[in-house]
Amino acid sequence: MTQATTNDRLAEKTPEASFLHVLQEEFNLSLREAREVVGAAQEYLGLDHPTAQVRPGQVRLVAASLGAPFGPPLRDTDRITVTLTVDAGGADAAVLAQAGRVGLRQGRILRLVDEALEQGGVLTEEDLARVLQVTPRTVIRDIQALKAAGHVVQTRGQVKGAGRGQTHKVRIIELWLDRQGYDRIALWAHHSVQSIKRYIATFQRVVTLHREQTAVSQIAFLVGASERLVRDYLALYERVTGQAERLAKLDEELARVNGLAELAKKGAPNP
Repeated sequence: MTQATTNDRLAEKTPEASFLHVLQEEFNLSLREAREVVGAAQEYLGLDHPTAQVRPGQVRLVAASLGAPFGPPLRDTDRITVTLTVDAGGADAAVLAQAGRVGLRQGRILRLVDEALEQGGVLTEEDLARVLQVTPRTVIRDIQALKAAGHVVQTRGQVKGAGRGQTHKVRIIELWLDRQGYDRIALWAHHSVQSIKRYIATFQRVVTLHREQTAVSQIAFLVGASERLVRDYLALYERVTGQAERLAKLDEELARVNGLAELAKKGAPNP
């Protein structure tokens, strides 16, 4: 059996694939329509970000709090329990098919670090090794490769010198604002194209709600994201307002998305 065949078989065993099958067979949707429904469900129901409820593929881990002092032994007050997505189902299957096992593992490192940061925690190399069931040396080697490719991997030692830390999703949005294509961003980020599009859609909704003067806590509730991520996105938006080319890209896309939404409300067919 070839690696490609194995990857396809793994992709077929995910909850997303089962849902796609139901939508196609029982609701007579096309594959494209079914995928759009799955993507919308993941976004609006918060299935693409960690929650207090542990779902299949997730684990809970006690990690250092983002504000914990560096050096002294951690006290109970310096720790926080975070929910981490080790296996993201169909999204990970797509990365495996595109980038192989090493690329998938590196993408998981970026995701795990991001999820911890969004929940106010920060992981060590040892934490990552434990969750991914590999050696710390493997994690360190992967992190070195990611840094060489231009990634900022915010583990505990890195956050010490960088302050609050910035999630990897912000850099993904920046690349999109620079008019990089989805496929290229996904390859660099070791994420699936579907995940990239969800991050961008969430950013667009955050900006739209902010322009409507919605409070941060309400935005977080409406988009199904942490307040920390919303604040990171809004900080990026504030920077973008002073960057003509990026702002033009953002306004173009928001006009397109809002235009499609208006058409949908009126029952008109999509162009």
